[in-house]
Amino acid sequence: MSNDTWIPEPSEASRPFFEGAQAGKLRLQCCSACGTWMFPVATMCSQCGGRELEWRDTSGQATLFAHGRLRREYHPRHQDRLPLILAQVDIAEGLRINTNLIDADPDTVRSGCRVEATFETFADGGVLPVFKPVDG
Repeated sequence: MSNDTWIPEPSEASRPFFEGAQAGKLRLQCCSACGTWMFPVATMCSQCGGRELEWRDTSGQATLFAHGRLRREYHPRHQDRLPLILAQVDIAEGLRINTNLIDADPDTVRSGCRVEATFETFADGGVLPVFKPVDG
């Protein structure tokens, strides 16, 4: 990945995630047998061991579990984007994922607040899901 590339090149296995982001959907894998959601990409269910995994759109609703602030530019892609709020969110489907929180005041954001998925388009045209507070 070069400094000009913002997201990794999708693999065949991860392509539905990135296609979902391009379409404005937080799309993750779900086990057809037991309904367990998974992220990152898996080849079998972590709950029941099933191999019938399908890609589904989530509701995009979540609760902020934890967060931290990135204040230092560790990579050229951080230029003009600091501070970044790095976050872990618990999505309504029962899975915790790592993400960024946008459109939030880093001094007042609190764990437990309701957040929702939105999408950030980067300089190279890549799109990734991020989250923002529901109530501002």
